[in-house]
Amino acid sequence: MEEKIEKEGLEHLEHIEVELKEIKKRTPTSYRAFINGIFQGAGAIVGGILAVALIGFLLSVFGVIPGLGEIAHYFQNIMGQLHSRM
Repeated sequence: MEEKIEKEGLEHLEHIEVELKEIKKRTPTSYRAFINGIFQGAGAIVGGILAVALIGFLLSVFGVIPGLGEIAHYFQNIMGQLHSRM
């Protein structure tokens, strides 16, 4: 009787070991989690910048922010001058 219980216990432990190995195989490593975090942060920053730029552009088109067009034109002139010097 004890041998049967012991054998079932060992089989159960072996099954648990196999399950743990599969779980460990599926979970990402620290390095991969770090890289995923970098990409997620970069995506959030780029998305935020694009959203703010689009909203600013739309507001300047509708005239809600009157000085934004002048500032954009000023920066275009500066960039054109820098580009022509190179």
